[in-house]
Amino acid sequence: MTKCLDLSLLLKCFGEFHCQIGSLAWWESIGACNMPLIKTQSDGESLVVFVWQDPQGNEKTSSTVSVVLAVNSLTDHHSWEPVCLNRVVGTDVWFGQLTVNSKWRGSYSFIPLPANQLPEFVKKQGDGTREAQRAWWIEVVENQIPDILNQSPTLISGWGESSALHLPHAPEEEGWKEWDQGALPLLSVDQIQSIHWHSLILNNQRDCQLFSTAKGDAPLVILLDGQKWGAASGTLSVLQDLTTKKQIAPAHYLLIPCVDGQTRWKELSCHLPFWQALIDELFPQVIQKLSDSNSDVTDYLVAGQSLGGLSALFAGVSFPEYFSKVISLSGSFWWPAVERMQSPKKIELVGATLVPNSLAEQIQNGLIDVQHLRVFMTVGTGEKDMCLYNDMTYQAIKEKGGNVYYETVFGGHDWLSWRSSLTNGLMHLLPAQH
Repeated sequence: MTKCLDLSLLLKCFGEFHCQIGSLAWWESIGACNMPLIKTQSDGESLVVFVWQDPQGNEKTSSTVSVVLAVNSLTDHHSWEPVCLNRVVGTDVWFGQLTVNSKWRGSYSFIPLPANQLPEFVKKQGDGTREAQRAWWIEVVENQIPDILNQSPTLISGWGESSALHLPHAPEEEGWKEWDQGALPLLSVDQIQSIHWHSLILNNQRDCQLFSTAKGDAPLVILLDGQKWGAASGTLSVLQDLTTKKQIAPAHYLLIPCVDGQTRWKELSCHLPFWQALIDELFPQVIQKLSDSNSDVTDYLVAGQSLGGLSALFAGVSFPEYFSKVISLSGSFWWPAVERMQSPKKIELVGATLVPNSLAEQIQNGLIDVQHLRVFMTVGTGEKDMCLYNDMTYQAIKEKGGNVYYETVFGGHDWLSWRSSLTNGLMHLLPAQH
């Protein structure tokens, strides 16, 4: 809880809100702004103020007793004490603040909690373990809602709907600004071909999508977790726009969705049969589809994020005759040491050492070759230990003769961060010919 005066003092930084907090006139003035409120400071950081209106009213009429502020990779969802908004007593106003690097870009949402979902209540009812905390988080995150006062398009992820937070000095997103402003059209269904992949090798099936910005022979770009990069996400519209503007070379794009979470974990964890099946079973169908329109594949590029970023590099070192170009975003290079990511204390025990049997260790020991590779890698500053494992993988590739571009971006393990890194990677590895 907090007093109205506290929020009044905070809003004085922005100099626009003079009405009684929670009044109709006050909400009208808030609604006229693009939330959250952002004010840059002299030290390279920005003050960010979030405001949420409780649809059930004040604390006497509402069942909401707490609101988690879930900012991807900035607020810790591994904690029993998450960052929460504060209610202004006697009103329907909840607010919170963060100080964030002015180059940050990421997604956020609000999670209203009733009394029986408060972390302290759930912790007392259970054993208080890490597993119990994770189970609590998975349950409550289903309540997450976007910020309806945010004028940017709502984002859709595996966790649900969220909103975009673009800090003032976040790098320009080529193509994505136009998409967010509604300046790029949504691609029609007839521009995307469907390919049903019934795999005998993997004993599963899925529907993949094939989209072309090329009219003839061109590279084939494989997008792992293809369900995330479909037309509704804006990705295909942005790719078409950047191709038309001659920032990315014309290409064919193959979007390969995951079947489900468990299958994804298996297939994208350096699983040789997945890539063998893709080459033996799916590629012939793709090539046939392209030949029907007098097109062919000139070479291949594979792109993925998280486990997909790990798998993309694995494909590059395992099938060099196909994959010499790789985009890895927030690659899960802690694999196969799952315990290092499951226990935050584990990294303190093992130190900055190469993970046994990891791709980085195999590259460093000369067990796999990377000299044929051109790699584009990024990881977010908010990803903590992921930065260490990506750093070590980058150093191994570089030292063993691979051509690698590596950047640490101000973001998290987040689709909003990955979308611009994907297009940046394509501009780097598939530049248009002028």
